[in-house]
Amino acid sequence: MTRPSDPFALGSGPDACLLLHGLTGSPAEMRPVGEALARAGFRAVGPLLPGHGTNPEDLYTVTRGDLLRAAESALLSLKGARRIYLCGLSAGALLVLQLAASGWAHEGLPEFSALALLAPAIEFAGSSWLFADVLGRLPALPFFLGKGARDVQGPAPVDDGSYRSIPMRWAQELHALSREGFKLAPHVRTPALILQGARDVTVAPAGAPRLAKQLASPRVEVRIFPHSGHVLPLDVEGDEVCRAVVQFFQGDE
Repeated sequence: MTRPSDPFALGSGPDACLLLHGLTGSPAEMRPVGEALARAGFRAVGPLLPGHGTNPEDLYTVTRGDLLRAAESALLSLKGARRIYLCGLSAGALLVLQLAASGWAHEGLPEFSALALLAPAIEFAGSSWLFADVLGRLPALPFFLGKGARDVQGPAPVDDGSYRSIPMRWAQELHALSREGFKLAPHVRTPALILQGARDVTVAPAGAPRLAKQLASPRVEVRIFPHSGHVLPLDVEGDEVCRAVVQFFQGDE
C-alpha cells in the first residue's frame, strides 16, 4: 500500500525533473508538482531523503552530507534524459542550489535546463530563526523539539508523512546548510524560478529577493504568493504554484 511519504516516479517523457522535499517533510510535499509535470509530459522523480518517512529518531544520526549524497544519487538515476530540471522546497531548495553549483557534465548528464526554488531556507523567521540562527550556533544537545502545526494557510494535510518534532542537533546542520546554499548561489548559472509564500512563518519572505540577487543565472524570476505559507504545493495556492513551475520549465525547453 502506497504511503504519502513514499518516493514517486511519475510520467515517462524525455525530459526529467528531480523534486526534493524539505527537512522533516516527505515526497508528499512535492507530489502535486510532480503530478503537474507528468501531465505536461515530463518525467518527475521525488526521492525520500535519508532519515525521513519513518520517525524523527531516525533523523538524529543523519547529516546534511547524507541528504546531499542521496540527492546526488537520485540525480544520477536521471541519466539518459534529454533535459534535466531541478525543484526543491525549503531545505530541498538548498540541496538544489548545491547540485546546480557543482557541475555534473562529467557524470554524463546534460546541463541543467532550469531550477525552481520553493520557499528556499535562506532567511529564517520566528521559531525557525531561534532554532537555526540561535541554537544553530551553540553546541548540539541530545533532545528533540516539537515543531507545531504545518506552516500552511489552508487545512493542514491529514497525513503527509512529515515529522512533528526535530532533533536539536539539526539546528547546526540547518544553519550550515543555509549558509552553504547562499554562498554557492553566485556559482549557479541556470535559469531560476523562486516562489515564496507571503504568509510564510518558517522562512522570511525577504530571503527570496536576497537570493535572487546572489544568483548568476541569466534569467531569474521571483513570484510571491500572497495567501500561502511555507509548504507551497500543499497550500491554498498550490495549483498556481504547480502551474508556475510547469510554465517556467516549458519556457526553457
